[in-house]
Amino acid sequence: MRGEITASSLNMRDQPDRSGKILGRLPRGAQVEILEKQGGWLKISYQAGSAFVSGRYVREIKKSPEGDFYWQKPAFQALPLPGDPIDLRALARQKRIAEVWNRYGNLLSVLSQTMGIEVGCAVAVLFVESGGEGFGADGRPVIRFENHQFWKYWGKNNADVFNTHFKFSPSARWKGHRFRKKKNGPWEDFHGNQKKEWRVLNFARKLDDSAALKSMSMGAPQIMGFNYKKIGYATVQDMVAFFSRDIRYHIFGLFDFMDNAMVEALKKQDFTAFAKRYNGPGQAAIYGGKIQEFYEAFRSLRL
Repeated sequence: MRGEITASSLNMRDQPDRSGKILGRLPRGAQVEILEKQGGWLKISYQAGSAFVSGRYVREIKKSPEGDFYWQKPAFQALPLPGDPIDLRALARQKRIAEVWNRYGNLLSVLSQTMGIEVGCAVAVLFVESGGEGFGADGRPVIRFENHQFWKYWGKNNADVFNTHFKFSPSARWKGHRFRKKKNGPWEDFHGNQKKEWRVLNFARKLDDSAALKSMSMGAPQIMGFNYKKIGYATVQDMVAFFSRDIRYHIFGLFDFMDNAMVEALKKQDFTAFAKRYNGPGQAAIYGGKIQEFYEAFRSLRL
């Protein structure tokens, strides 16, 4: 059974009681999987486990027909995430990529087999994008807000306001990103700090919600919000809602995002060609080299 959040922001707790610890918050319109009802509370699927929300603010929705995207297929949604565990004590260099396998290896294996690629390719891509971490310590998805994309989707038509609060390098637009909330305040770097990334995103959302969400990359696969249609969502808000709900949708997003050219590149282990399409041409050789490195590290585990 599925439900849709009707409150502007709904707390998820570790037990069905208002005194329960808050694990995170769901925005209006987010969809959740309802596992069971407990009085006036609902137990829902959350990350790799479960959480509780007040049933007063959840509207039950009818089951939608199965779609063509991985995230829409119940058979994949029900798969266990972890792979057969690797003993991390015997590892050194390979330990971090083995941890990705231990968390998500089973789902990655099934989807890789369906797509016709080696699972090591998927593990390596996921690791390079985010270290395999889809959520921060505060329970929110890992994001990166891109000033130059916000300029494209909103700033160029609102230049005075944009230039008051956002900066990027004109020669290398993905660099030099800085932000200030107040007109005469100091400029600050924010990349590499999730609390600051979310602060900038939330400020931008007040200027234009859709433009702001399109301008950030999200979750374990770090997919840009403007790709929401490509991975099967009707709106960028829907993409954010699903990615906020469960790490599975991050992994589904990785596979739904791969087009035929990316798949062929991975089959040939041409990781630079893959990175050119996945990450863009600007740093394709760098990203491709990293994917190659961790692909080889994964293969050395000899699963």
